[in-house]
Amino acid sequence: MAEFKVKLIGNPQNAQTMAVAAALGCFEEKSASQIVDELSALPEGERLKKEKAVLKNSFGRGHGSVGDQVHFTFNVEDLPRAATLLLCLPEYLEHLQQSLRRAKASRGFYLPEAIKSSVLGEKAKSLLSQTFDFYDRACAAGIPAEDARFPLTLYTKTTITSTGNAREFCHISSMVHRPGVPAVATQVVDEMISQASKVTPYLFEDFGFNYEVLSWYPSSQLFAPVNLTLNQLIKTKGGATASLLGWMSSFEVTPELLERAVGEKDETELANLKHLHFEFLVPMSLACFHQATRQRTWNHSIESVYDAAEDALLHPEERMVLPPSIRNSAFASEYKELHLSLLNFYKELTERGIPKSEAVGVLPHSLKIYDWIHVNGWNAIHSIGKRTCTEAQWEIRLIARKMAKDIKEAIPAFQKWAEPQCITYGKCPEIKDCGYYKKNKD
Repeated sequence: MAEFKVKLIGNPQNAQTMAVAAALGCFEEKSASQIVDELSALPEGERLKKEKAVLKNSFGRGHGSVGDQVHFTFNVEDLPRAATLLLCLPEYLEHLQQSLRRAKASRGFYLPEAIKSSVLGEKAKSLLSQTFDFYDRACAAGIPAEDARFPLTLYTKTTITSTGNAREFCHISSMVHRPGVPAVATQVVDEMISQASKVTPYLFEDFGFNYEVLSWYPSSQLFAPVNLTLNQLIKTKGGATASLLGWMSSFEVTPELLERAVGEKDETELANLKHLHFEFLVPMSLACFHQATRQRTWNHSIESVYDAAEDALLHPEERMVLPPSIRNSAFASEYKELHLSLLNFYKELTERGIPKSEAVGVLPHSLKIYDWIHVNGWNAIHSIGKRTCTEAQWEIRLIARKMAKDIKEAIPAFQKWAEPQCITYGKCPEIKDCGYYKKNKD
């Protein structure tokens, strides 16, 4: 029996009829609202037969905009972070994620049956319990919760609210049936589709063609068995901090242009900034990646977690993110030992025949992984501003500050604007005002 709980908490009552009416409205003189009324007046069997035929010949042939017309909102409780990481990969799904800072030992952790029933089952329970013990003691000693959480594993339970349209749920449904995906992530998404299908029986039916992978806006693939291109990029360009791989602009970016765009809130010029491009290769913890991947206007290609784990076994110190608050505390040695123990346990599980896709959940959030990020000129102002704020989490703040520094060096006109959000907004939007804007005002 599944430990997680999926609940469809939001969807239009006539979602399938709406999608069909919108599709028919493209080809008929009548409006979609008139067609909805006509379809709703039909006997149920006749209506469903017509809706199935329309969807087979529209959404089922890859016309994704038909599926874009209706959205579904799910709340999922007690699912492991490995599953929420997968849910957050597609850029057109939207999430509100319970912070790992709210993790409690009472919520516990998930273990797949393949591990629980193995000879290493008790060892797994003991080791994962140690991560919660470390978390509780570190927090009690004054270590910030956002740092104490790093040794917690990908099998730590959490909760998430996820919203998306039918097209993107078809996308993620395809993703979870690819090699390397943890079984629990597949089970969660399958249950989402099952519940959505009860209210829209033909939106998620396999009509034979439906979609090919090329039809979806491609998502980063954390659980891919391998990412050859990114591996080569890491080998030639990888480093200890975020590095600017290159940038491109087909127009001159002047201080006057940015003043119009940002200072005068000119959306025409802000839209033009989307055609300015910066590429970064960024090492970060899995904890940080969970934040970065939800920055949906960044484009991501992520290193395979299996490649990262393999390299971590060879270079454990280089693949460990150690928060400053712990590095300078009495918990430093224990933190490192726990990180290494989890890595070695992952190796032990796979050597005992446990599939990597099931063993992966024992990896800690302290594992360093490479994210290949594209940001445009608008992001260089807006999202960089959010992430360089002193209230942002320390790791992503340091990354964003390095990105801002590189952007300013590449295009000096950004000197004034690739700054914390208070500069962009003209005032501090946070409850706690650190005074940065006042200190740096002209």
